[in-house]
Amino acid sequence: MKKMKYLSICLGILFLTSCHDWFDVSPKSDVKAEDLFEQESGFRDVLTGVYSLMSSPQLYGRQLTFGYVDVLAQYYSISANDHEYIETKDYHYDEPYDEAVLDTIWSRQYKAIANLNAMLMFIDDNRTVFSEDAVYQIYKGEALALRGMLHFDMLRLYAPSPIMGESRMAIPYMDSYTNLAQRQSTVREVLNKVIEDLETARDLMREVDPYGPNYEDLISEYRDHPLLRTRVKHLNYYATTALLARVQLYAGNKEAALAAAQEIIGNPGDSPVRPFALATSASTSDLLFNSEILFSLEEEKMEDNIDVYFGESVVENGLSLSTHALGITSSRQEDLFEAQNPSDNDYRLLWYQETDASNRVMPAKYNSAEKMPMLHLSELYYIAAECSGSNGLAYLNALRAHRGLAELVAADDLQNEIYKEYCKEFLCEGQMFYYYKRLGLTSIGVFRTVAIDPESVYVLPLPNDELDFGLIE
Repeated sequence: MKKMKYLSICLGILFLTSCHDWFDVSPKSDVKAEDLFEQESGFRDVLTGVYSLMSSPQLYGRQLTFGYVDVLAQYYSISANDHEYIETKDYHYDEPYDEAVLDTIWSRQYKAIANLNAMLMFIDDNRTVFSEDAVYQIYKGEALALRGMLHFDMLRLYAPSPIMGESRMAIPYMDSYTNLAQRQSTVREVLNKVIEDLETARDLMREVDPYGPNYEDLISEYRDHPLLRTRVKHLNYYATTALLARVQLYAGNKEAALAAAQEIIGNPGDSPVRPFALATSASTSDLLFNSEILFSLEEEKMEDNIDVYFGESVVENGLSLSTHALGITSSRQEDLFEAQNPSDNDYRLLWYQETDASNRVMPAKYNSAEKMPMLHLSELYYIAAECSGSNGLAYLNALRAHRGLAELVAADDLQNEIYKEYCKEFLCEGQMFYYYKRLGLTSIGVFRTVAIDPESVYVLPLPNDELDFGLIE
């Protein structure tokens, strides 16, 4: 395809409408793509813009983490009639607020994908602008990995899960730049393309990414490089491998999911690859278990983002006066964290703070945080526990030992033990709804159990604009 001569890209956060208006913008810093991609910094600016977009409250800064998607998982006790999520908790996706949220997620995710595709369209021809070939490989690999990640989360939200039907229509997979609407691919086709992008990204980054198998040799070499010095803030090689494990599990490919997880965590008695390490204690100064984070989005305004949901203003004013606060009844929290052994002292209890006399607690996980964790070591242990057969309990116990919990001698229902750990571990991270969906469960809810119809709850509606534009078969 001939490159579009006057393609324009807005540096930083880009505001686009639907997927067929990707580059119809009028920003202050519009530049021709040919000019932008004539130097390495142009590629870096596009990646920076994509990460900025992802960390916005409309995406992973709230709605795709502690907000909309965690409400769907019934993490919170929401009762006020004028609460922001009052219809969301009952899966009324056709209400005005919910329609607006889902439309915005759709358009912004595809906007980020479009900018990645524009970058990928130029990167091979402009390979010589990079300071060294290793940097080119990482930029290209990271863009492909991000494209796979963004599509995967769109699939998990707007399409049936594989257990509901791999041949059913899902979402468009945009693997090249175009301003034309694209037809849907099937669930299996999208998963195959996600896996292909992630595997290609891993091949590109494996030997040259400081957060990869050559960590010891490369971490000091790139200490001062603007992209390569802070790899935990980027979708690095190990984070891409962890994401691949998540995708393979969702796709039902347990052997492949286990292999990807084991590349990072090894066997049950092994230590994770450097520079990662499992937590050994609990501390209010390290609520996120930073040594376990494989990839996080930088969010300097986290305190502002969480304030009306579970920040200081809610604590001061009380849940009863807020139409946004996301609280949990203390009795339900105690049920989930009930000690199974007298020596149990779950580190994750520090993730909650008391509020007022309403007998509720609220998340404290992001207090003083300036990042949104996206991938952890802990998820890999749960994946390995689910996929490794006779070693499953050993993997689960390996993680439990680093959460202040006693070893389980036996587990009559290992999947249920894994489930309980998922519920505790992924508070405010937007992963539990997808857990229920992956398994096709007809009862859903961390703190409020609801019987559901999978077809009407798990498959969120696509935006009306896309339907009107002819996106759907």
